[in-house]
Amino acid sequence: LIYLCAVDQSAFQGTRTPFLRGPQNSLLNWWWSKACDFLPVILIKTAELPGTSTIDKKDSTTTTTNKYVLGYHPHGIIAVGAFSAFATDSARSIDLTSSSSQQEQQRGFSSLFPSLDRRVVTLPQNFWTPFLREYFLSMGAVNSSKNTFRKYLNNHDSDGQGKCLIVVVGGAAESMVAHEGSINLVLKNRRGFVREAIMAGANLVPVLGFGETNLYHMYETPQDSFMARIQTFVKRNFGFAMPVFRGRSFFFTEIGFIPNRTPVVVVVGKPIPPPTLEELKGKTCYKEFAPKIDRSTDQALNEDGEILKQWHAKYVTELKQLYDEYKDAQWNLPGKARSKSLRIVR
Repeated sequence: LIYLCAVDQSAFQGTRTPFLRGPQNSLLNWWWSKACDFLPVILIKTAELPGTSTIDKKDSTTTTTNKYVLGYHPHGIIAVGAFSAFATDSARSIDLTSSSSQQEQQRGFSSLFPSLDRRVVTLPQNFWTPFLREYFLSMGAVNSSKNTFRKYLNNHDSDGQGKCLIVVVGGAAESMVAHEGSINLVLKNRRGFVREAIMAGANLVPVLGFGETNLYHMYETPQDSFMARIQTFVKRNFGFAMPVFRGRSFFFTEIGFIPNRTPVVVVVGKPIPPPTLEELKGKTCYKEFAPKIDRSTDQALNEDGEILKQWHAKYVTELKQLYDEYKDAQWNLPGKARSKSLRIVR
């Protein structure tokens, strides 16, 4: 336990090899392929995310590692689409940037973005239990603390690959509004991932999981009920939500914890580059970015706070454009079957 809690920093640095994803044509990959096809989960690429960039100077050429922070929306009950699309390498994939009219059958994030090393951010509680901790690390998961962003994204031992963190932005609060046929987002004041992306000089990339909220049926709990008070207590003291929901089981479709068999289409958007150092007035490096915002009034208290709000607004705009562009695409069955449009509820 001392080693797990105090010595091993894999949950923050993202150094553990995610061997449980399984290489192509392996037994593990076959297992995850069957799991992804059960719904199914389809991963869509709409823009290039190169692992490196080349900067030409007068006397030399410099190659830099690209960094990305992908924001996944919506959370749903347990973010099944995010796990299937990014923690495994087995979701069916479509490359919209390819000019070929007939694409070979591809699977997994690595087939679309081969030059990126990716890690999925999850709750710190998932790393408190020894054996569960090893499972999550072996799937490429990392702790959701700000130290993870700062250690992983600034780790220069990349073997020529870009760095990519996937964050399910809405968290516990968003799982409480995961109604079927809708995309209700808790995003208005979620700026921490934007701040960390700017501090690392990383690109922000919006991601939408159409159909994520259809995987479970969530029951409403009246605000004044005893159950609602329990949910509030658990969220406040333990950091995770406790929605009342049902899925299906192997033998019954009306009861169980397995996701309902309905498609999830995960669309990866275009990268939003960080502000330049010239825009970060007086800064010599991104690590000096230190925004201050009054939480009670939501007013920026310094120039960095204004920039943070601007880049968060850019991200929200790109997210809405991604939704509008692909909500009725031919391959987007859950998008076309929606009952409500995307909303930012708080």
